[in-house]
Amino acid sequence: MSELSISKSELVHLQIQAIMREQHFESNQLMYLGLRDGQHWYLIAGEHEVSAEEIEAMEQVEESND
Repeated sequence: MSELSISKSELVHLQIQAIMREQHFESNQLMYLGLRDGQHWYLIAGEHEVSAEEIEAMEQVEESND
């Protein structure tokens, strides 16, 4: 039986995709830009283009209604 292995950037991409399926994000907050040169790219806060390889972690933060 062979071992399956996945890169850290692919794992981060899959985690972000799962979060995006569960939560609605405005396009000026988080948007998937597609695959470029073998890397998954995202637009964050409407101005930062980053690859999944550059993202260290992704956490959901609940907004308080104070």
